Amino acid sequence: MAEDVRVQETVEQEETKGQAAEPDKKEDGTEPITLESVMAELAKAKAESAKNKAALDKALHSNGELTKQLRAKMTASEQEEEAKRLAEEAQANRIKELEDFQRRTNAKERYLQLGMAVDLAKEAAEAEVAGDMDALTSVYKRYNEASMKAFKDEWMKTRPVPESGRGENADKEDPFLAGFRKGY
Repeated sequence: MAEDVRVQETVEQEETKGQAAEPDKKEDGTEPITLESVMAELAKAKAESAKNKAALDKALHSNGELTKQLRAKMTASEQEEEAKRLAEEAQANRIKELEDFQRRTNAKERYLQLGMAVDLAKEAAEAEVAGDMDALTSVYKRYNEASMKAFKDEWMKTRPVPESGRGENADKEDPFLAGFRKGY
């Protein structure tokens, strides 16, 4: 609290300094940035931060006290029921996490068996588990484009190079063209 008071006093002092020494205005009507104005803004920010921290500490302290009072009023059986309920919720959450993990893993394996890349299979599995059909369609589209490109590239590699017609006798004159030159 003493720090808050010092910060507030510093802010007030900076404000009075800023009022006493009025800086010249720029041509566009705005005030130039001075060290004093920056320090005043910094002090204001620190004071606001200190206020917010104090309010948060007060609220957390109040919440802790209310929790202690509630637990003190609960009977032993109520406390036991509350602990049991919390344990059941934790167990249900853990089971749900494991089921989601299993669904993701199974879906990822299916997509890998289709020939998808690991990153696409993982993304597709996440979309499937989340129920996001737009994302799943997008992944399928990218997979289809990549597989078609790979297929086309492989097909182009297996195609023979087209012959230009000259073959091994490139240094000899073409008989067909020679006939035209002779006038046949």
